[in-house]
Amino acid sequence: VAERPAVADLRLRVLVTDDVDWAVEVDRTSATALAPALGWDAATLAAELETGTWADEHRFAWAVTVAGEPAGFALVTDLGGPDASVVLRIAPGFRGRGLGREVLRSLADHHFAADAGVMRLTGRAHERNVPMQRVFNAAGFRMEARYRESFPQPDGSYASEWGYALTRADWQAGRHLAAVEGIDLHGLTFTLEETTDGPVVDGLTVRFLQEGRRALARYESDEVTEGELAGVVVDDLLEYRFVHLVEGVTTAQRATGKGRCRVQQREDGRLELVDLWSDDDGRHGRRVLVEVRR
Repeated sequence: VAERPAVADLRLRVLVTDDVDWAVEVDRTSATALAPALGWDAATLAAELETGTWADEHRFAWAVTVAGEPAGFALVTDLGGPDASVVLRIAPGFRGRGLGREVLRSLADHHFAADAGVMRLTGRAHERNVPMQRVFNAAGFRMEARYRESFPQPDGSYASEWGYALTRADWQAGRHLAAVEGIDLHGLTFTLEETTDGPVVDGLTVRFLQEGRRALARYESDEVTEGELAGVVVDDLLEYRFVHLVEGVTTAQRATGKGRCRVQQREDGRLELVDLWSDDDGRHGRRVLVEVRR
């Protein structure tokens, strides 16, 4: 796969037995609670690579290198069918350079061109794994599903995952190469810091799920439940419609309305949303929501 100028000296090649030691180490060191290790051991992986298990019509393992140095690996499984799945692991020292985005772009170019039967390239991210969500979004993958209680947690409970996909039509249209327009809010969480007009909604938290200029957000607070908004982002302005339930003493009341939200940066580098809203019953307000950094 040809290197791309956006990340200097990035190359993908077939994972081979000489890569076993560093691949196992990357699997271990890149693991988090939101992206656990695959559990590879050197002997098993070496045997699988030797017999070609990771280079056949059903699955493929790619080594990711930067300037000749191992930087991670990518696994593409379920080949031979319409939906191929991607798992990506980038070594900690190579993160934050746009590497994951470029790897996904290269994988799309290779597998859609090499296998006419592949119609979708898919991947999943833990509901709190914002960096991986933003990687998918930057590479043109659409957020299209929420898999409830699909991700086992260390305490025995289950978390949800977001499902992403790039279709063959997306790839043919060059969607995977297009830059995200405007400010990328995808996956970011904001909490209420200030209310200057209208009712105070204690504990308001808004999380954005965005594809380019289109924004979807889910939000909740002590008084508001099942809140959702959808709108369009142009430059630094989000215009949206919303619907939510306002908890009452005996029952919840449905509220709908619209708003305009200015996206800007604070002195500390965090984004903030200056939100002017009004509901269809005539209430209105102004509030400032500030990005939460984990």
